[in-house]
Amino acid sequence: MKNFEATLDPVAGRLITHDVRPPRRASYSSLDTYGNCPAQWAFGRLWRETPEWDDPLTVGSIAHAALELAVSTPSATDPAWLPLARRAIAMERERNLLPANRWKGDPIPAGVKAPNGSPATDEDWARLAANRLNGFRLTDVLDGDMLRPAAAEQRIDAEVWGIPMTGSVDYRDESGRVVDWKTGKLPELGSPKAKSHQNQLRVYKALLDTRGIQVTDARDVYVEHRVHHMADLSDDAMEATGTLMRSRWDGMRRDADAGSYAMTPSYLCPWCPLARACPLASPARGDKARRAAARGIDPTDPRLHVADGRPTGDPLAGMLPDACGQGEDKEDDMDLLDMLDTAPKPKKATLPPPEPWTKGPDPWDTPEGREAAARWGMGDKPKREAKPDTSDDVDPWATPMPTKAALGSTDGGDAPWAVEPEAKPAPQAEAKPEAKAPTRRMARGKAYDPSVLSEGAVNSAGYGFTRLTIMAAEAYAIGPDDPDGTLLALIRAGWAASRAAWGPNTPDVAGLADGRPDTDALLRWLDSPLARDADEAIGRLMPADGTPADRIGRAGRAAARALIAARDLIR
Repeated sequence: MKNFEATLDPVAGRLITHDVRPPRRASYSSLDTYGNCPAQWAFGRLWRETPEWDDPLTVGSIAHAALELAVSTPSATDPAWLPLARRAIAMERERNLLPANRWKGDPIPAGVKAPNGSPATDEDWARLAANRLNGFRLTDVLDGDMLRPAAAEQRIDAEVWGIPMTGSVDYRDESGRVVDWKTGKLPELGSPKAKSHQNQLRVYKALLDTRGIQVTDARDVYVEHRVHHMADLSDDAMEATGTLMRSRWDGMRRDADAGSYAMTPSYLCPWCPLARACPLASPARGDKARRAAARGIDPTDPRLHVADGRPTGDPLAGMLPDACGQGEDKEDDMDLLDMLDTAPKPKKATLPPPEPWTKGPDPWDTPEGREAAARWGMGDKPKREAKPDTSDDVDPWATPMPTKAALGSTDGGDAPWAVEPEAKPAPQAEAKPEAKAPTRRMARGKAYDPSVLSEGAVNSAGYGFTRLTIMAAEAYAIGPDDPDGTLLALIRAGWAASRAAWGPNTPDVAGLADGRPDTDALLRWLDSPLARDADEAIGRLMPADGTPADRIGRAGRAAARALIAARDLIR
């Protein structure tokens, strides 16, 4: 197990590690990965995923080696791919014994199980590669022309655009045409993946130019689809690729020196080794993406931490600070946009505790309120005289429900009107401890009043109370087998998404990290517009498949990205 220390900072959107050495050379694949997500590139140098059955990198490597063998005898335009795939595995195994290639290891990964549960053999992998190539003819490569091989798997190390580059050209024809073999899904022209493939061909042309080798055209050949895409090799296109590669190379070395790498979510997140731990990772959509994400580093790995220093065993861990569990050491309040400024701010003085809530004046009883009511035809109504407090007017929540014994139930039923007409002697029973008086009572406040009123009363009209009720219903819909746990997960996901975007403007909720949130703190948080927006974002982004915990975790991470995007628009 490789030793390293890495920290994810979801607020800053950075991976922090000083265990990645600045590279001395760049390959196109490394620059491409860095361009997609610097954190993925950096962590990929620290941790290698365990391949699974039908691993695309393993199968693709065998297919490339089989194609190399096939073009060595171009007269056989319709090769027998399974024998070539078998030979390809033996050839790659022999090559990887060379000192320069020993880091690659055996071409067949150990410990992989076939679908029938048995260990995957060389023959299994050869058949997987051959299945990718079946039906592909060598005449498909150059528009029906017979191949005239000039080189295959030609490695070139050279400086291009000021970058020390290394690359291996899959096939070069005597006609000056260059080919890069591609297995897997056929990308749409103009898509990010197709553009990346064309940049790779332009890098190969630049490398071949250093050797004085003329390239007349360059193409990606998608062997499973028998289709090729041509690359634009114009001066403008070459210059644009060179500028892009140089920018990535400079950024790669700068980040490695600083030990800090940006986390950039995209559709490629499931194929990142941080997929299971990164709080900003895009959700995996589809079985293949979910299987890829499952191969990522275990979130409980002690070498990986979040910004507050705790392991990432919980998909929301690190977004719940210690104050949420202890109710102390809370961050100072700050203006909503302070966190967006780069200049340091003076630390604010600790604010005194808020005054206890007291009921304010009814706005409809003010002169302005009566005038507005009259304008809408609701004014000039006589005020009701105060009535004596009768049983019909008593707040039903302010008085505990009478027990069956107090009502004299004759049959143990729940109906409070089932009162026994005459008392009957009953056998003496053991004395039971008296039930504790309720610590909360409901009160009917206004919607604009806080959900926690004076003396701990709960305002049934408060925004936070209503939000909690709605979220409880959502929890039953998402996880009916464990609605209480699902409700807590929803609350934590909303809080974490808001905290990732707005920092300490999202107030701490004591006990939330431990699953026992303080009621007053929770309702005050749910009263806030930030809580409303976070819950709305999670609801809109909730995936339809997966376990409740998985769905909420994915929705929470997506909501965090959405809120961060909104925040960044007002930088």
